[in-house]
Amino acid sequence: MSVSRTHRLIRLIRMLQSGRDYDAEGLSHGLKVSRRTLFRDLTMLKAAGVPFSYDKRTQRYRIGQDFFLPPINFTVGEALALMLVTRKIAQETIHPDYALAHEAALKLESAIPAGVRRHCGALLGTMDVRFWPTSDPQSVSHLMHRIGRAMQQHRKLSMRYDSYLDRDVIGVTLHPYRRAFIRRAWYIIGYSESHGEVRTFKLERIVALDVSDETYDLPADFDLEDHFGNAWQMIRGDQRYRVRIQFAPMVAGNVEEVLWHKTQRITPLEDGAILFEVTVDGIDEISWWILGYGDQAVVLSPPELRRLIIDRSRRLLERYESAEPPPPPRS
Repeated sequence: MSVSRTHRLIRLIRMLQSGRDYDAEGLSHGLKVSRRTLFRDLTMLKAAGVPFSYDKRTQRYRIGQDFFLPPINFTVGEALALMLVTRKIAQETIHPDYALAHEAALKLESAIPAGVRRHCGALLGTMDVRFWPTSDPQSVSHLMHRIGRAMQQHRKLSMRYDSYLDRDVIGVTLHPYRRAFIRRAWYIIGYSESHGEVRTFKLERIVALDVSDETYDLPADFDLEDHFGNAWQMIRGDQRYRVRIQFAPMVAGNVEEVLWHKTQRITPLEDGAILFEVTVDGIDEISWWILGYGDQAVVLSPPELRRLIIDRSRRLLERYESAEPPPPPRS
């Protein structure tokens, strides 16, 4: 096919999708070709699968607005942001359908003019993005899709679940409400008939899953934020605590720079330390975070959290003092 004919076919497609209704005379006039050439071009579009329509009453041709995406005019800043997501941020370690998302993003990227794309590519060479290690999403890909279809049809799930809390594989009948990626892995949140309450289950711990023929009603007022409440991350305790922690100057900057919790409040102290205050439902999760800072963090209140940190620190010390050190690695 000649270049001139290729350009003419592209122009014909644009005319047909412009929103105006053209008859054969209007199309041939706009393309500056004869009616015979126009009909040959229309036949070629039809053979290529381009779904134009012809209205016999009005004798007009057109293509639906939803067949092709309209042209996208990116600014340099928008192009850079899109390519940052496409090439640096989009990670297969988060969602099992990453490959499809990445393919779609590359199609959008192809709409960026070549010169702008080269300019942004050079800028991206100076940037890098690193994430925390996550679970392998491919290991739960089959579960994600089956659960998604069940949720669309409001069908109950019958599953065998390896419960760390029960230290056993348990049977659960679940009304699935939400799927959520939290920190490192995918979870499903829903009402468990077996427990009589809304529970959170990690997809990787599902041993077996069947979709039931029974349906359930999704509560109209269910909200994931309300469900997790003021949990430090995702394990909501039965009691609310006002936590006050003093962080030493060595780690104060690291703590201060991050929004750890929606209720946090930070007060700088004269010696470079900070006072970190937060309101949480339950203290188990936050205790592990505090212990990660070792002797650079001191819990001021509540007393329940102070005792928990002291108890865990004491047991850690006892393990180190009583355990034999491992043999050195062989060279």
